Amino acid sequence: MALVTKDFRLNSLANQYSAAVYTAIQKENGGDWFTVNAGGQDIRVDIIGGVSGVRDLINAYGLEAMKLNYPQWESLAIALLTKSLKGKRLTKAGREIWQSMANDMGATVIARGK
Repeated sequence: MALVTKDFRLNSLANQYSAAVYTAIQKENGGDWFTVNAGGQDIRVDIIGGVSGVRDLINAYGLEAMKLNYPQWESLAIALLTKSLKGKRLTKAGREIWQSMANDMGATVIARGK
């Protein structure tokens, strides 16, 4: 997937966030997968490509959504991702943002099934 932004700081934070999410997923699930809920059904999502696969999801379900909906989306994304990380670990806010993206993934499955 192509980069969503040319902003160096935002790309760096998105990469750090992707790595932290990937680490959390591996720790929580014991592997490169997570589940999303689609209409009450849990669907397993396998991560292809490790951290870069997670970055693709963050681009698609986080950064692209901000880019489409907010004029100053890059500064908003920088603020959110800064709040999402403490060193190399996710904060509570970081986990909540990832969960919101996973919820959007589940909603996408439902919408495409109709």
